[in-house]
Amino acid sequence: MSMLFADLKERMNETKDKTEYMKMRAVYLRKVEKMKAEDVATAVGTTAGMVYQWTYRHKKYGIDGLINKPSGGRTWSYMTLEQEKELLDSLRTDAMNGLVVITKIVREKAEQFLKKPVSADYAEDLLNRHDWRKIAPRTRHPKSTPAIQEEFKKKSQSSSKKLPVLSTIKQNL
Repeated sequence: MSMLFADLKERMNETKDKTEYMKMRAVYLRKVEKMKAEDVATAVGTTAGMVYQWTYRHKKYGIDGLINKPSGGRTWSYMTLEQEKELLDSLRTDAMNGLVVITKIVREKAEQFLKKPVSADYAEDLLNRHDWRKIAPRTRHPKSTPAIQEEFKKKSQSSSKKLPVLSTIKQNL
């Protein structure tokens, strides 16, 4: 038994993943025990085609070809998380100075950085992903008082003053 297959047997005994064990066992039975692919497939519970694929991967990539790759996470993205953070850091100074950061501005900055168009949803998701929250404007000015507001209402020209009715205008013509 060669050194390559000794490592395979040792790794096969150490693995906790059922599918990895099955792949390694299939390659071991095929190459060390010299079993036919159909017999290995029956013993392992797969097809002969998969046994051929696994032995090819083992021959080309070694044991790493049989290890399952983790799935999930960010399967695609325009920018890395670090690049997105840099983009938002460039907007942070504007936000700290009281300028409102809206998705339109974020979208334009992202398009300039990427040199291709992005959707408005992308800008919104980017802000959400980095915990930027939407802050609503104040409902009233902090220096205003109810007395000043009432005085303004009394002195200002009301738009609700009675306007001449259209029928009276027609009669005068």
